[in-house]
Amino acid sequence: MPTWIMKVVSVTFMRTTMSRRCWLLFLLAITSGACHVGCTVTPYRYGHHQQSAGECNSSVVSDTEAVFEYGRPNKTLDRLAWVVGMPSRILPLSSKVNNHDISPETTDKLSCYLRENDLSDVLVRVNQYDPKGEWKRLRENPRISPGWKYTFGAGMLVQYTLFPGRVFGGDHYNAYTNTLYVNSDVPALLILEAAYAKDVHDRRLPGPYAAINELPVLETWRLSYGLNDTLGYAQLNDDWELERETYAIVYPVMGIEAALGGHSAVSSVATLPLLTMPITAIGGAATGHVLGRTTIKRRERERALESESESDEEIQVTDFQTNEITRVSQEE
Repeated sequence: MPTWIMKVVSVTFMRTTMSRRCWLLFLLAITSGACHVGCTVTPYRYGHHQQSAGECNSSVVSDTEAVFEYGRPNKTLDRLAWVVGMPSRILPLSSKVNNHDISPETTDKLSCYLRENDLSDVLVRVNQYDPKGEWKRLRENPRISPGWKYTFGAGMLVQYTLFPGRVFGGDHYNAYTNTLYVNSDVPALLILEAAYAKDVHDRRLPGPYAAINELPVLETWRLSYGLNDTLGYAQLNDDWELERETYAIVYPVMGIEAALGGHSAVSSVATLPLLTMPITAIGGAATGHVLGRTTIKRRERERALESESESDEEIQVTDFQTNEITRVSQEE
């Protein structure tokens, strides 16, 4: 059964068995819980094949570089995709979500993450629609057993074929084809999905793990893992721009996804008129914005204190060196 049908059935069942008030509280609890996971970041761990973290230099092309494929420009299709994606940019308050115009800086950051985490086998489709190629990758993926590939995997490809991200948007890692679909110029969103690829690669049974993480509510686990991984990666590399973007954009997007019950929540919002957007999605986005902005302010204070502390230490070292030089000169 296609995963999108299972999501609709699951969410409908939960809504019919819970009162409206309890449903809203339930969604907000999920959103708050998922977002709070990223506030306490565990020590970062690179992909299990990674031997050393080293500084990433995107200008150096290695033999293990991930492959990026780009969709051909089409003015009519690009304009349609931009119009369709307008609603999905409203709730996250970002013009770069589902804008289908990916900058080199964004692809460089994503490429760096994939290389450092030994994910060179992941194919990245940037604003590209290739159902034939995806069906081929599904058949040739050795990581997933046929039983999972031709049930859950086939269902996801049916959804991909009928509702192409090239038009409807959405950034997502497909574990069954080992492909990362990119339609937003937001590095934090892309690294969040790449972190899911890293998580799947570490699993002994990736097929059932991916199937479970495509289900409503249960997939908040992978989102929480991805959020924690993204923040840990940003903090380890002292990339404040990436960290801040995670709080400002990923938090609201996760709120929307928790409210609508799926990784395709942002692209789903894109297909709905503004006045008919679910109230739960607006509530989820608002919760994400509040948590994100609060965390940004807290982290800015922490970074300012760390910077002052480092400056004080440098002054103390300089004073000590000066005093030592003066003492030696006097002794001479």
